[in-house]
Amino acid sequence: MKKETILPLVHFSPHKGWMNDPNGPVYFNGEYHVFFQHNPNDVYWDSMHWGHAKSNDLMHWEELPIALFPDEQGMIFSGSAFIDKDNITGLGSEKKPPVLLFYTSHDAATKREMQCMAYTPDMEHFYKYEGNPVIPGKENTPARDPQVFENKILGGFSLCLTVENAVEFYHSNDLISWEKTGEFRLPEYAVHGMIECPCMFEDEKHVLMMSMDIPDSEISKLPEDSVPHNRLMQYFVGTFDGKTFAADENQKETLLVDYGPDFYAGTIFSNTKDTILIAWLGDFSEKAKNSETVKEGFKGILSFPRTLKLKKTNSGYRLYHTFIKGCEGEEGVSYRKDDGEESITDGCVSEIIKDNGLKAYTSYK
Repeated sequence: MKKETILPLVHFSPHKGWMNDPNGPVYFNGEYHVFFQHNPNDVYWDSMHWGHAKSNDLMHWEELPIALFPDEQGMIFSGSAFIDKDNITGLGSEKKPPVLLFYTSHDAATKREMQCMAYTPDMEHFYKYEGNPVIPGKENTPARDPQVFENKILGGFSLCLTVENAVEFYHSNDLISWEKTGEFRLPEYAVHGMIECPCMFEDEKHVLMMSMDIPDSEISKLPEDSVPHNRLMQYFVGTFDGKTFAADENQKETLLVDYGPDFYAGTIFSNTKDTILIAWLGDFSEKAKNSETVKEGFKGILSFPRTLKLKKTNSGYRLYHTFIKGCEGEEGVSYRKDDGEESITDGCVSEIIKDNGLKAYTSYK
């Protein structure tokens, strides 16, 4: 019997409307939550909200009411979630520490981008911080996609964001007042273009991932076994001194998070033991505007969550991928694992991890 819909079964997608970047994935009170860039009114990008979904197992998702709506400061662009476990902000209580949602407010008329904060005690009720913005912005000055993490070197907390041609770092002791501490600029060997959605984590060394929108002139820098494409994720391995990130001097080539054509805006879950990555499957092909998903009334899918590990190879440190779990027995999902390869085909998307985890290829079918 032919399946009546191409809506994936174990890859999250809203039942209607547009979705792009995953925002603020976090493990809270025994459940995985993910927010996402969302236009609930159409299948095309516009009027960004933060949609919301949750899961017990990272496979089966329940779509929840919209968490954050556009306001007088602008649309709600991408960001991160961080649990204020000690209630440093005073926005929760000792028994109910708040989950802080850091996002970019984007004014469509002035192109001003500011970093703002919202909070929730229970993942059901959401409140915008009355003192927004926590990092002011200027007109026609890009600055967006904040990721907040604990600063284990200086104490307190760090935040990284993109200004399109660099990644800036900020520090705070109270999660509200932020001071810039440094920036990372792309080395010559990297692919250059517009930087979006920076994300850093530590696993033996520090890894800085970022999404890139690159011109055709940069495609020649991609690894030979990748699919040539313009929207991608690259990463750097190096050190973080508490103020800024520096890539290892022996890295002299472009390193991709995923070698396929449709993997973008990836970020990691906070408050988890393992490093769990989830990304937007953007469908950047020329036929995307007339795709079957548009005909069904939804656009945008999130990748199947995968665990990242940093391993040392003869060529230097590299990221290794493993799907968070297998999909054996999931009706309507094709899952295979053998000979160093793992693959999932689900609805209209395909994800393959090859070379015992070294390379991943994600694409629409």
